[in-house]
Amino acid sequence: MAFHIFRRQAVYYWRRRTPRALAKVLGRQHLSMSLHTTNRAAARRLATQVNLFLDDVAMLADGADPHLTRSQIETMLHAVVEKQVAKLDRVAFAAKNAPGFDVDQARSDDRRALWTYTLLDAQGHGAAVRPEDRDRMIAEGLSEVDIEAVKRHLALLRANDMVPTKYHVLRQMIDGVQAVPTAMNMDVAQGTYFRGMRLALAQSERRYGGVRIEDEGLVDRLLLAKNDPPKPVSHAPSAAVDRSDELPRSDAPTVPQFIPMADFSQFADRVAQQNAADNHWDAKTQRQAKSIASLFVKFVVQDQRILDFSLLRQEHVGKFVDFLRFDIYKHYGKSVRDEDLSIEQLRDKGRSVVQAKRGIGGDTLNRHLTFLGQIFDYAIARGSKSLEGINLTKLRARSRGKNKRARDARAKLPIDSAKAMFMTAPFINCAGWDDLGEWGMEGGSQVFHCALYFVPILIYYTGARREELCGAMVDDIIFDREGCRPYIHIAANEQRRIKNAQSKRNIPIHPELIRLGFLDYVSKIKALGYKLLFPDLYSPSSRSPLGNRFYKLFKPILTAAKITEKGLGAHAVRHLFGAQLKKKLLTKEDRADLLGHGGDSETSERYCEPHELDTLFEFITKLDVVTGHLEPHATNLIPWVENREVAPFSQPSRAKRSAGTVSAGG
Repeated sequence: MAFHIFRRQAVYYWRRRTPRALAKVLGRQHLSMSLHTTNRAAARRLATQVNLFLDDVAMLADGADPHLTRSQIETMLHAVVEKQVAKLDRVAFAAKNAPGFDVDQARSDDRRALWTYTLLDAQGHGAAVRPEDRDRMIAEGLSEVDIEAVKRHLALLRANDMVPTKYHVLRQMIDGVQAVPTAMNMDVAQGTYFRGMRLALAQSERRYGGVRIEDEGLVDRLLLAKNDPPKPVSHAPSAAVDRSDELPRSDAPTVPQFIPMADFSQFADRVAQQNAADNHWDAKTQRQAKSIASLFVKFVVQDQRILDFSLLRQEHVGKFVDFLRFDIYKHYGKSVRDEDLSIEQLRDKGRSVVQAKRGIGGDTLNRHLTFLGQIFDYAIARGSKSLEGINLTKLRARSRGKNKRARDARAKLPIDSAKAMFMTAPFINCAGWDDLGEWGMEGGSQVFHCALYFVPILIYYTGARREELCGAMVDDIIFDREGCRPYIHIAANEQRRIKNAQSKRNIPIHPELIRLGFLDYVSKIKALGYKLLFPDLYSPSSRSPLGNRFYKLFKPILTAAKITEKGLGAHAVRHLFGAQLKKKLLTKEDRADLLGHGGDSETSERYCEPHELDTLFEFITKLDVVTGHLEPHATNLIPWVENREVAPFSQPSRAKRSAGTVSAGG
């Protein structure tokens, strides 16, 4: 049994329990096969080989993904290009010093070789000159003689066993990025090699036209980096001369020093520290500012090939803005892996999605430029004069809504649509905690008290913003103070910030929320030891706002209520709150106190006090009740919330999984 063999009708068989990692893929608990031998010794040898092979496969399946990552592929590509460019440069230097050198012939040979590897890159090692390839080559100026030369070059490479590329060359590429030499990875390495050769051969102007990108600004960098030679120190005694009455010399011009681009990131760190010390930026804002500064440095170095901070010009910043507007993936930064990608990888990620998902929005761009502007100002104040000529204002996106009234900028949610929203499954009878959007069994009344149930009701009866509610803490719900109406205290907390200073406010809790068991829910969540009001939105493996998770659940509910017009989401419910109060003849100051808006004049903003809770309570009771058909239920939490387990939609590390349950939001 040590060899996992047994005999049946004189023939030996191999049988073994499937390793756990493979069992998940194959769906089989055991693997077996005939060894086609009646000899015990031969069966043992064969079984040993099969066991080793199975162990290798199981190791790969149980470990990390054996496939090459995008970063590893790019690293291999860079190595091929760098090696081949250097090799071709040496060949060109030698050729140009040889008698009878013909630069036109050299260019022609380069062009033929380029087309050879262009075909290999496009078609693989079985490449041939097809009719469409011939048409392209002729269109680019190649003659029939050139085309025949390309065919001969392909044949010569195969005759000399250079196509396919030799195994040890591809294996060296794989080993260089510490990857597993699987058949798939070897194929990827082969394609990467052809691609790298094509890119290197395309640099003909570098070899025979004297066009080298690294030469741009080289003299400037050398001069800027060159320090004044030290003055010789004389050890001979000399008479002391009192020069205290002389003015300092100012006729000698100062030589600008080479400033590495890495200093820009240091400036960003100091700006973040300064704003944090002045209580202007919270941790999230600091992280955003550092992130855009890091991306800017990466773009300038990798795409613009600028290593000297003092050589930064308006056109370089303009190209960075174009990269943000047209090339980068729209949701850049939401994944922690984005910061590890190169500029070319970020472009590839943008190209991999539809046009609508490329480029960041105007508001986000302006926020990034505001961060960069503060860093620029900080650097200028500390002697970086080269930045004074860069105008970020001209690169900002134009503000929206100039040609329309502010109240028409967003779609409005009709009151009937709000009523239809509360007629869907989560509020009346859902199929289960993991299927809240689907209807349960006919005649049932299953309801789970969670964010999807309470947040839409809260938005309608309080007018609060989505993230203000999704990121609220249990202690933000005040209802156990004697002589005080229950209310929600909205302010910055450890989970989320608020939009602005006027967003800090108190909103009384509508009687409908109390009738539907909201306060009972808060008490039960608090008794379980949670800090978050809605722990069902929390995942320890995500930094995304909790409102994003809520909207993912809420979107199908809107669709079920036939609310499909663009812009009609959770924020549209908040707009409905304000629109209703306006119809009830509340003044804009009254509505502002509930909505967390600031006044538009000295009279309305400075010379006034917010309303008392009792007054605000009178205001919210003017709202039309759209949940009167809902039946109150005893608090029914989602099971994994009640058991204080990690959210099933989270992706915790293996260490966290092995540690058992985790208190989400606790």
